Amino acid sequence: MHRLIALISSLSIVTAIGVAHASKEDVRKPDSIKIEGDNAIFDQASNTITYAGSVQAVQGELKMSGDKLVVMLTDKEADTIHTTGSPARLSLQQPSGNNASADPLRASANSIVFNPSTQQLELTGSATLQQGGNTIRSELIRYDVAARQIRAEGMQDRVRMEFNVTEQPATDGTVDSTNR
Repeated sequence: MHRLIALISSLSIVTAIGVAHASKEDVRKPDSIKIEGDNAIFDQASNTITYAGSVQAVQGELKMSGDKLVVMLTDKEADTIHTTGSPARLSLQQPSGNNASADPLRASANSIVFNPSTQQLELTGSATLQQGGNTIRSELIRYDVAARQIRAEGMQDRVRMEFNVTEQPATDGTVDSTNR
């Protein structure tokens, strides 16, 4: 019975999200998502897919893992991805560019909610966001991935930020320490 439910869920998931035994190249496409867990339930009435047990999800350069992951579907596409765990984890390799770090963005929290269409990320409960030598800790962190804007709020504890301050070479070859 459990195997039949898992098979039906798996088939529904493939149909609903449009993922069919994706190769590594397919997983790199931002419009495809690959999710694995110990079990999955597709609820057609609520348009949700719930994975439990060592869950891992990959969408392009975004990787999420946790104890439980719920995908809310709208028009057969992932509207929100909600991961919980002790802790839930996220990794995102952002493209390098102006003022961008080549280091991946790493996050952990009790709850991580990501909206692929708006590129909004929300971390709640013992939230930590790290990139390179920079770290932000708070009870609530909201991150606009596209705009690269972070908003952290402390509930009972204060927001803590640690930044890696390095000296920038000036245009004439000397060291500019005004960023200190």
